[in-house]
Order: sequence, then C-alpha cells, then structure tokens
Amino acid sequence: MIKILVTGAGGGVGQGIIKSLKLIKDLPIKIIVADMSEKAVGLYAADTAYLVSACNSPDYFESLAKIFIQEKVDYYFPGTDIELKFCAQNKQEILQRFGVHIVISSISTIEIADDKYKTYEFLKQYGFEHPKTAWLKDAGNGDVPMSFPLIVKPAVGCRSIGVYKLQNAIELGEHKRNPVGLVVQECIGGDDDEYTCTIVKVGTKLSPVLALKRILRSGDTYRAEPIRHEVIEDYVTRVASILDIDGGCNFQLRLDASGIPKIFEINSRYSGTTPFCTQLGFNPVEFYLKHRLNINYEPAIDYSSVVLRYWAEAVVKKKQLSSLSILRQIQPEVEPQFSLFRSN
Repeated sequence: MIKILVTGAGGGVGQGIIKSLKLIKDLPIKIIVADMSEKAVGLYAADTAYLVSACNSPDYFESLAKIFIQEKVDYYFPGTDIELKFCAQNKQEILQRFGVHIVISSISTIEIADDKYKTYEFLKQYGFEHPKTAWLKDAGNGDVPMSFPLIVKPAVGCRSIGVYKLQNAIELGEHKRNPVGLVVQECIGGDDDEYTCTIVKVGTKLSPVLALKRILRSGDTYRAEPIRHEVIEDYVTRVASILDIDGGCNFQLRLDASGIPKIFEINSRYSGTTPFCTQLGFNPVEFYLKHRLNINYEPAIDYSSVVLRYWAEAVVKKKQLSSLSILRQIQPEVEPQFSLFRSN
C-alpha cells in the first residue's frame, strides 16, 4: 500500500491532486488528507482526514510529523502555495527523519517561480524567449524600451490579483505613485494566445507537455482545450530541463505576433489544471508515482475533447465536522453525491 499525504484540501490544487489519485486504478493507494479547517471539503474525499496547524504556525512541522509517524507516509504532495518554501527547506530533514518523500522542487526553483522578476532573469540568463520586464519604478526612463499597452503586476502574487493593463503614459504614471513590489511587462498577444502548460519531472525524466488553451474566471481556468503545438511543447521542455523540478510544474505563456511562446509565469507545483490533464488522458500524479516506482506509464491525451469546469456541492454530516474538530483525525464516511452527469 502506497500511503500519500495531500495538504490544502480546501483549495483547487489539493482537490485536483486528490481527484487524480482516485483515478489511478492499478496502484494500491491510501489517500491521507490534511487541512487547517474541518470545513475543507477535500478532507471528506480521503481515506483518513487530519486537521493540522496553519503553515505559518510554529506547530506546523510537529502537526505534520504526527501524521508521518502514525500513517507511515510514503509521499507528501503539498497543495497550497504557502507550503512550498517550507517543504523545499525541510525536504531532506523530513526524508531522513520520517522516510517521507516530499514532492517539491528545490528552494532555488521555488524562488524563481515565486517571483515574476526572478522568472524573467532566469529566462534571460539561459537565452529563452521572454516578455520584456522591468521594475515599475524604472519604467519610462528610457532604459526600458517597451510600448503600450503594458502589464503591471506584483512580482509576488497569485490569481491575477493586482494585475492591470495600462494603455498610456497617464495610467503608467498613476501606478508609479506606489511602485513598491510591482513589475511592468510588455503585453504579449491577446487572450486567445494564452496557454497553461503542464510537465512533470522525475529525476531527469520529463513527461510530455500538455498545453491547454484556457479561459480564466477570477484568475482560475474554467474552460480549457488541449492543443498540439510542437513549438510550445519544445520550449517548455527545454525550460523544464534546466530547472531543478521534482514533480509537476506549470508554465503560463502567450504567443507573440510572430508565434513565439514567451513564459510570463511559472508555478513550481501541481497546478489547478491537474484534474483537467488527468481527465484528458495525462495524469500528472500517476506519471510521477509510476516513474518513481519504475512502472511504465504513457499518457494518451484526448485532443478531441475540451474541459468545462462547473460548481458542485458536497453534503457532509455535521457530526463528521464535529468529530474532526475535536479528535483532529477521522475516517470520513460520506454518502454518494449527485453530479450533473451521474446520479449516484
């Protein structure tokens, strides 16, 4: 039995990893899930659910250690951004003390991916195509040859929060009144030229790239179409081959007017589109586990389909929430749930 811990059960990344684990039919897997809130819905899709301290709490390591010891965990997939640096910094200690392999990239890769300016510096350093990028405070002084429209965004941010498209110098001047932590980038292509791309790395082994043309809602992908694109696939593969990645990595890019892909964001973790990939025939979690176990796995991507995300609900008995809140550990028992496409 392979025992796998997934954290962040209240968010899309954690839930996507759980879905992908449940769709692996030929490996014996125990799914152990943790979150800081008993109302995180993903907890009730697990074999065993735990409450843990907040990641920024001094008790976080200890709350995880109890799970590692009690469950004899083999793999730990972090499901929230706030955990990434913690996991990268503690990866070796946790492996040595508990025998748990955290599926997380190196701290240097996490730092490159976490900061848009560092992403730009990395791409430039290795000669990869990239959006022209500068700190906002430096824009418009003659040293940054960019033309409008421009994109202003936090160097460290998520879900398109604080991202603005500027059409002229007046709008640029308004944003420069408080430029701390903001970068400015050239605006590449249009909304129809944007792709989110998934690749998995296990040691030096790289998976195929699945490029999805996407439509966003509040920063999250809610419609996606898989696209064959050799130029994008080659570009992402070359970038991923240099980064010190362990597990899934997500690259967001646009094609410029000449059809050249340029990465504007890296998420060095399994992404919110992991279940999209899985249901299209490329399970990024399965690729990782099977290649770690020396089991052959070849994706069979269905390019004839699209993914349309929708809202769903889970009904959970109050006594389950109460038990988890008090005991901080339960074996969830949830009745079959209705979906739009199947009545259980």
